[in-house]
Amino acid sequence: LIIGDIACFVKPHSDFVCDTIVRGILPKRHNGLDSSTVFVLVTDNKFDFYNITEIADKKYRILDRALKHIIVRRIFTIHQLAHFLIIDLEKDLKKYKSKLVVITGDFFLSDPQISKQDKDWLYPQMIQAIKKFYHSFLVFSPMRLLNLMNYG
Repeated sequence: LIIGDIACFVKPHSDFVCDTIVRGILPKRHNGLDSSTVFVLVTDNKFDFYNITEIADKKYRILDRALKHIIVRRIFTIHQLAHFLIIDLEKDLKKYKSKLVVITGDFFLSDPQISKQDKDWLYPQMIQAIKKFYHSFLVFSPMRLLNLMNYG
């Protein structure tokens, strides 16, 4: 993957997700992305934050750097996710100089409480917000996100 790529990994192992996040802040000479920070948006309750620190410490010996340069934001609703992607993303990427944004979860596609009208209104805007940036986006999801991408 290179800067500007958008990729989705379906049903990834937690160690793979966390290792990818930590490698985002590693220097290029160590096969990292050399990003000042990595932004992690967690949209489910299944993500193990502590696994990031364990991998940073045991595998790469950069625990302090990981704690300072990995920004984790929990998202609880589709409206919070849409607000972040549409309104806050640009400002936060500039502020923290992030080259990598990692999103875990399914973008609330399987949430039965979200109406089709809300999905039809929010998803195209979210996809446009993601496409607007040259930064790399990685999505780790328990399901294929073809339905989301077809909104774009």
